[in-house]
Amino acid sequence: MIDLHNHLLPGIDDGARKLEETLECLRIARRDGVRTIVATPHMKPGVYDNPREIILERVALVREAQKGNEAEGVAVLPGAEVYFAADLPQRARAGTLMTVGDLGKYLLLELPYQQIPMRVEDMLFQLRLLGITPLLAHPERVAYYLADIERLAASVRLGALTQVTASSITGKFGDKARAFALSMLERNLLHVIATDSHDASYRPPVLTEAVRAAALVVGETAARRMVEETPRAILDGKEVEAGDAPSPPRGGLLSRLRAAFGRGGRPRR
Repeated sequence: MIDLHNHLLPGIDDGARKLEETLECLRIARRDGVRTIVATPHMKPGVYDNPREIILERVALVREAQKGNEAEGVAVLPGAEVYFAADLPQRARAGTLMTVGDLGKYLLLELPYQQIPMRVEDMLFQLRLLGITPLLAHPERVAYYLADIERLAASVRLGALTQVTASSITGKFGDKARAFALSMLERNLLHVIATDSHDASYRPPVLTEAVRAAALVVGETAARRMVEETPRAILDGKEVEAGDAPSPPRGGLLSRLRAAFGRGGRPRR
């Protein structure tokens, strides 16, 4: 499996604080079946000023520390969770944005959790004109999309892809996020499942439970595609199409998920 969104680089944002915690996250991911991780620290000016050069340096540090231990079995690639801002096209043209895998093709884009941003569709269109495909980070927890799923459908029609947090599908971010994530699955609006892991205990980098839950909605093949084939295509710089998801199973889905995973708490963001 491939994890396209997590915060395991040490001491760079609100994720892992020290290198040993980073290595433990990598060991957990490896045991869960993850073989490639794109490290995506926040890139949010004035809050987390993480220029591309610093991210590349931390990735190199982690790769060196992996040698000779269980964490070595996971490839670590550079990336960033880039915060929505009016100057994104200018920064993209200047080459200062960190894209997924540092390939210049896909951008993990974070919208504000509560505030309603202006001209979202225009921004997505401008990025697409620059040859960059936005990968929307956790829309199931973003107020702009939670208010109306048709906004998300419009973003996808403009060419954006979506990434849902694994813990949202299993209910650990509460019923609202889970219900929205399930609606995305049912409407073929979900392309990638990622961990958005921040640490080794509270928000560890595991995907298998979420894949199992997603498979109840869209089937095993489509669920696995969201953590294997689609992330691999993104890292290969290929154009990703939404594709046709199988019809969801009928009757009692949410009840079965609650029985399987519990109601879940509401962890911090």
